[in-house]
Amino acid sequence: MKTLNLNKIILLATLFLAAIAFSNSASALCVVNGDGAIVTVSGNSTTPVKDDTADEEVAANTAKDSCLITPDIYKLNIYKFGLCTADPDLNDLSSCQMFFESAAGIELDIQKGVSATLPIPEFYIEPGTYPYLYVQLSSKLGMKWSGTFSNDVDGSSGDGNGGTYCWSSNAGMRASSYPTGGAAFTTAHGTSLADNVKTMDCGTAEGTVVTTYELLTKFSEENCSALAANGDKVTFAIEGTGSTRGIPTVNLLTAAEAFATTCANAAKIAWTTALSTSYVVTENSTFAMSIVATAANSLEFSDGNDNDIRLLGSGAPRIYLTVTN
Repeated sequence: MKTLNLNKIILLATLFLAAIAFSNSASALCVVNGDGAIVTVSGNSTTPVKDDTADEEVAANTAKDSCLITPDIYKLNIYKFGLCTADPDLNDLSSCQMFFESAAGIELDIQKGVSATLPIPEFYIEPGTYPYLYVQLSSKLGMKWSGTFSNDVDGSSGDGNGGTYCWSSNAGMRASSYPTGGAAFTTAHGTSLADNVKTMDCGTAEGTVVTTYELLTKFSEENCSALAANGDKVTFAIEGTGSTRGIPTVNLLTAAEAFATTCANAAKIAWTTALSTSYVVTENSTFAMSIVATAANSLEFSDGNDNDIRLLGSGAPRIYLTVTN
């Protein structure tokens, strides 16, 4: 029996425009000028930025309060990665063959255009046909970004203390959904920041850029009422191309890997892709894993009549597998 040793998992981060899997907003890439600066209006506005891509809801170059960027670094922690013969989206992994499982998780720093290898123990994938790809990762996502704007923007230093340089400035954790009132609350990863805390700062020169974190506490809506059934299960439209094309389903899990029931106990994301074309594994198969940092991280401005930037929001990385026989 041959042991299939994945001694080089390729982590390839590239620009990949896709739907945002964990956001209800319809945004697209920030419009930039000839100097590469993100174009903002001069002075105060409820809609200070534009995006350059149309979708079914918003026309291209529409003024709004958010737009999308690719982060400088996207930090993920992956617990499990494997193939399944039966649908695991109800949290039954008995049909799955794992490339790796890690109780602590394997932390990855994804950068555009940078490849790396990931050392993992030897594994064996039973030959067969696998119609499902399964990934389990932390619901705590890290992002680092800095950039320039065409006009002054205010950040966490307060009104009048901004500038055309902005950067992620607060390493604390924001939640994607909050209890009513937006107060800080206890999550599976620790105490969140309050919703009104800005995690971006701006000035006349670049400041200290830090990794800021977002906790995906709920998929279905912003308010932290009880989660929907099966860990707030959400199934999206078919996406991807070639061997990666399929229908993704996401669930939130607790640290003990039961379905999460509240924003407070959501610790992990279970991501299942029902593949359009099943993977066929033989004794001679080789594998490559690609993680794509999407241009789906949002720069979120205040929705008030000002020039304040609030936060850098997480987007959806894409994790692919290539099987070669």
